[in-house]
Amino acid sequence: MGYRIDRKKSEQELSISKKNQNRIFVMASIFTFFLFMLIGRLAYIQFVKGNDYAIRAKSQWYKEIPVGIERGKIYDKNMILLTNKKETRCLIIFPETFIASEDNIQIIKDITGIKTIQLKDNKLLSNRPVKLNITNNNEELIKKVTSIKGVFPIDYSDRYDQNPLASHVIGYINKIDNIGEKGIEKMQDPILKENQLYKVGAIVDAQKRMIPGLGYKIIENASPRNKKNVVTTLDYRIQKIAEEEFEKLHKNGSVVILDVKNGEVVAMVSRPDFEPNNVAAYLKSNKKELYNRAVQIGYPPGSIFKIVVAAAALENQMIDMEDHFFCKGYEEIEDIQIKCSSFERGGHGKLNLEEAFALSCNAAFIQLGEKIGGEKIISMAKRFGLGTFTNIGLVEEISGKLPSKDYMKGAGIGNISIGQGTLEVTPLQIAKMTAIIANDGMDKGIYLIKKIVDDQGQLVEKIKRNNAKKVISYANAKKIQLMMEKVVSIGTGKNAKLDAIEGVAGKTGSSQAIEEGEQVVHAWFTGYFPIKEPKYVIAVIVEDGGSGGGVAAPLFKKIAQRINILE
Repeated sequence: MGYRIDRKKSEQELSISKKNQNRIFVMASIFTFFLFMLIGRLAYIQFVKGNDYAIRAKSQWYKEIPVGIERGKIYDKNMILLTNKKETRCLIIFPETFIASEDNIQIIKDITGIKTIQLKDNKLLSNRPVKLNITNNNEELIKKVTSIKGVFPIDYSDRYDQNPLASHVIGYINKIDNIGEKGIEKMQDPILKENQLYKVGAIVDAQKRMIPGLGYKIIENASPRNKKNVVTTLDYRIQKIAEEEFEKLHKNGSVVILDVKNGEVVAMVSRPDFEPNNVAAYLKSNKKELYNRAVQIGYPPGSIFKIVVAAAALENQMIDMEDHFFCKGYEEIEDIQIKCSSFERGGHGKLNLEEAFALSCNAAFIQLGEKIGGEKIISMAKRFGLGTFTNIGLVEEISGKLPSKDYMKGAGIGNISIGQGTLEVTPLQIAKMTAIIANDGMDKGIYLIKKIVDDQGQLVEKIKRNNAKKVISYANAKKIQLMMEKVVSIGTGKNAKLDAIEGVAGKTGSSQAIEEGEQVVHAWFTGYFPIKEPKYVIAVIVEDGGSGGGVAAPLFKKIAQRINILE
């Protein structure tokens, strides 16, 4: 009996032991599962999301202070630098933490060469970080300045030269915020900012207020492989030639030079110029130094608009090359007299379209304009891209103006036929129109950016090009080409003729405008060379230059002559 009781008791104890073991195993398994989940989560946070969380943590501790330390570089088509050409070093001084002791001030004066530092209550008289160029690279001084609170010596590339090329095309930046304001700097700002190697941050509290005494820190860029630089279509050598030759005139205006084959802008000049390192000096000026006159100011086209009128007549089959006009020196529309350049000598007399174009006869083109009608002329202007954006990408570009239907009634058609009245065009639009004629009536587009590259010059992104489209027929383009050749060989553009080049084709223009309440005459010349397999289009406007044939055509010649030597 006692044996059975002991046996039963033993079996009960064994059963309880097994249950406890099962419970322990389950609990251990659950614990192990959660432990592995925790380890996995920690590994995920550490290795997968670690960099992201580190950046977020830094963003909570640091307030980024952009000081324009680095942007992507801008090159010409041959990889010649247009920005960041000069390497230097500078000091970044943060007024909030800088202690203006006599010793600290003296060290900064010694290392930067400045004579005075503006102070108020022993603090810098500035509420923004101050950048000073280092002129004395003595290593002992560098070590001393590094120990000064709120002062950082930083390797730096000057963004712009004192006398930079293509300043209006390149544009400029807001140095405080490192943001592009005009030109390519604005156009390509997101790409150029990706190249910022490091930034300066201030330690802040939860309210983004700076914590006094903790200072600043340089924050390394988390994605250094994303560095990008912009390669433009500009040709440094041709840009330099165009700027040098225009500068000799001591006039305002613009020059645009295009590659005929692909529509690339190889040079773009605007005068007066400005210094990108001192933009503030021009903000209140009434001379519009910061305006890119190639794209930002509309001018009456004058007689170069006769290209459009001739194209409208030919495309609508409203004239034959042998049809004749009679010029008596003026035309009258609704008792309004519009004079021709031949007015003083009694008119050009009888002449055909080719002769009227070569001699820029106003009377003949007014007669032609009345025959065609304003709507067809304006329709042709639109086909050439006038009155609309070229889509070059510069945000400051304007569309120009085309006249309304009401304006073209009565005497308005006379003004439009000779490029006056409410017409406004930009030099870039005129260069594009000329390139269409040189390309046998095909529009190949206008381009300023060639590609995006990394710091090793390797391609990151190639800029897409539009397909060429027909504007006018091949036959009519050839007729206009012949007329433009006659302008230079026997007409108003003789001063553009070049013996060293196998033919120049072009059109002169003298357009009346009102500037500051006074009437002025702008000088135009637009053309291309050579006449067989054209390479370059050059469009020139000289503000208040007077005669297109007397001022703009010679400038075209000088630029073309020097370009030809490069080839």
